[in-house]
Amino acid sequence: MTKHLIRVKDVVKNFDGLNALRSVSMDIEAGKIEAIIGPNGAGKTTFFNIICGLETADSGSIYFNDVDISKTSSDKIANLGISRTFQTSQFFEHLNVIENIMVGRYLKTSVSFFLAGLWLPKIYREEHRNMVKAFEKLEFLELYDKADRKLSQITFQERKLIEIGRCLAMEPKLLLLDEPFGGLNITEIKFLAEKLIQLKQQGMTILIIDHHFGTISNIADEIVVLNHGEIIAKGKAEKIRTNEAVIDAYLPS
Repeated sequence: MTKHLIRVKDVVKNFDGLNALRSVSMDIEAGKIEAIIGPNGAGKTTFFNIICGLETADSGSIYFNDVDISKTSSDKIANLGISRTFQTSQFFEHLNVIENIMVGRYLKTSVSFFLAGLWLPKIYREEHRNMVKAFEKLEFLELYDKADRKLSQITFQERKLIEIGRCLAMEPKLLLLDEPFGGLNITEIKFLAEKLIQLKQQGMTILIIDHHFGTISNIADEIVVLNHGEIIAKGKAEKIRTNEAVIDAYLPS
């Protein structure tokens, strides 16, 4: 039987009378790359926000690993194994690269706030484990030599990778990427696409929002198309590319 990591059923979200999402349903299979495309204002980011608990659906249900997370807070959802990036990268500017990655380890820290202030041997061991894990993510993203750099010293592409690395440091089961290819050049897009395929090969489940249809069509197992809050098509890239409703709403002729 196919194992669906996440199941979304009839999700509805309205903002002041505007239908942001209209009875959206989809299943995401574990170990796959799923992509959501659509014009601006289609409801893509709202859908992400609802999955990770930043917003609550007006109706409908979301199950993650067979657990109903429809009304669950964002911190608890993150603890269950869902991590996300944002269209505009979020950083702690006063921290260096490796420290920004280590922020993603906080959910894996078993030491209480009180004990952390005492710097007992257990704290040092925990800090060392977190550091090792953070460096593993930097090495995977080929940023190992940038660990001590300030954020003001790194490129736009590297910032994108660092945000993904921080998400990976949380060891998620589901990685949500909001426009990861935005602003990257062809070489940088190819590099990131290859890394996402590697993550899939390692068993990671990935859900992507992006406008780069060419890249998405090469790496996604399935593409879902949203328009005005509704799913108008879903399937393999070749099916989406020739869908008349998708062409009219989104793809160039």
